[in-house]
Amino acid sequence: MAPPDPARGTPTPAAHGRPHRWLARVALPTALLLFGLFAFDLARLALEARATADLISGVRWHVDNAIADTAELRNGSYTLESAAARLTAIERRLDRYGPVLAVASIVPLLGRWIEEARALLAIYVDLSSAAAESLDMAAGLVDRLTATSPSPDEPLRALVDTLKAERESIHDQLAIVDRASRRLDAIATTAAGQFSDQQTEALRVTIETLHATLQAALLAPRALGSPTPRRYLLLAQKSDELRPTGGFIGNVAFVTVANGELRDLAYLRSYLVEDPTRPRVPAPPPFRRYQGMRDWNLRDANWHPDFRASADEIQRFLALNNVEPVDGIFAFDQQALGILLAAIGPVEVPGHEVRVTTANAYTVLEHYAHSTGDRRAWFGSRPFYAALTAALLRTTIEGLRTNPRPVIGAVQTMVAEKHLMAAFEDAAVQRLVEQVGAGGRLPDAPDDLLYVVDAQVDHGAPFRSIEQTVRYQPNLETGRATLTIDYANQNSPADPNGRLSDFLRVYVPAGARLASVSGLTDVQPSRQVNGLTEFAGFLDLAGGGRRRVEFRYWLPPRLPARWSAEGYTLHVPKQPGTDGHRLVVRTTQRRLFEGRLATDLTLRSPRA
Repeated sequence: MAPPDPARGTPTPAAHGRPHRWLARVALPTALLLFGLFAFDLARLALEARATADLISGVRWHVDNAIADTAELRNGSYTLESAAARLTAIERRLDRYGPVLAVASIVPLLGRWIEEARALLAIYVDLSSAAAESLDMAAGLVDRLTATSPSPDEPLRALVDTLKAERESIHDQLAIVDRASRRLDAIATTAAGQFSDQQTEALRVTIETLHATLQAALLAPRALGSPTPRRYLLLAQKSDELRPTGGFIGNVAFVTVANGELRDLAYLRSYLVEDPTRPRVPAPPPFRRYQGMRDWNLRDANWHPDFRASADEIQRFLALNNVEPVDGIFAFDQQALGILLAAIGPVEVPGHEVRVTTANAYTVLEHYAHSTGDRRAWFGSRPFYAALTAALLRTTIEGLRTNPRPVIGAVQTMVAEKHLMAAFEDAAVQRLVEQVGAGGRLPDAPDDLLYVVDAQVDHGAPFRSIEQTVRYQPNLETGRATLTIDYANQNSPADPNGRLSDFLRVYVPAGARLASVSGLTDVQPSRQVNGLTEFAGFLDLAGGGRRRVEFRYWLPPRLPARWSAEGYTLHVPKQPGTDGHRLVVRTTQRRLFEGRLATDLTLRSPRA
């Protein structure tokens, strides 16, 4: 081998390392620069996505407050459509960073954050797209509803026709919303903390609201008698004579709806439904014991606090009396009439020269219910009530045509305050009714619960002048609870209808054990009803009297352990037919609520 040429020299290690050092000096800053650009672009995309999400929330707020404004609906649809396009573009741009995001996802926490962020982005794309189509469809519905028409039934027929034509589109929107719901469920258990609990809950509420709205649009034609006519029973409940679902059933009406058109309205006294030759049904024990009632009838069939159960009982009484079954039952009380009149204005009753307003509704109804002096007329058909119901339906439909917002608001108030409830034989419609809070079901709550249910079980209608204050104090450490209910009967002692004969029921969590009770007579043994524990007894209170009822009981042992780990939650349903009694809830640590129970209430307190 030839020796190396000294003139050319021999390569040294330093000479070999210079290109690597040069590459490192160039590559590292370049990588950092590229990473910075990626990070900057990703941050910009995140900010743009957040701004678009805020824009979507703004549209939802405007729609909530201008639901019947066609221009606002169309503007909202355009904004949401634009938002969907912007979010879709962001998704595509994120796809370009797939390799970078894949590398970043090696870090577990960062990987969960990226996965959750992309899932939330996809949810917003779905919701904005579905909501844009829904608002555009709603604008078309409002246009048809508000169109001038010589027939009072034309708006409902137009509603049915439009929703039937949009059926395929509604199905597509529902599929998109369901996909968004599944995506939110998939990320609900991650720990990346991309959104706060409040933001995630708001997103869930948006999904549920949109889903319920689309389901209502899908099911409305069926409920309005297309393609098959539907027959409904309307129950007028007198809340002064309070019963578990709202009041004594004094009057009933049967009405048929065919393709949005109201037909065959028949209004009669509830006694007329009874067939005197039918087999006898023994009355519930409290009616037998305190009112001397031997036979149970339709007018008293709403004895169960669960409206679905009472509706099933009413259907059985219809069959027993050879009356054709109905497709659904609507129950409303005196307060519902006042709320509706406040929205639609005074109503003229044809043939009776009476103008019914919010101010005189109660006295007018009482006059036509009791002042004839003719027992045959009292038990007979009800021409005034039939004329009033027809006038209310016509005026309400006209209100939907000319100014829908007050009518929709009135219905929402009646449902929220439980002055209007419904039960349908169609299972899909029934699920929707319960989802929007109009089903009147006994609650199924895993936490603490307090439901006070009063029922007048003797002749008389005193509840218009009964003051009631409920105080509840649970001990979160021991599970011992104290419930006091103060009754004040403001009726005159001389009023024969003013005596309170109340069968009181209190529903608490399943497994609760009663320690003591005072203020009641004929206290009933505790029992389990619909997965809850029921305490019950009889209260007799003359006009002008006062009485305090107190229950002391032990809550199920599982609850204190749950509260120490997750915090305290209390559900307080409102009884239908009541104006809302005063409620005070105080734990051993703090006062949770003091005010009027106007709607169902859920109270929460942090961990003990």
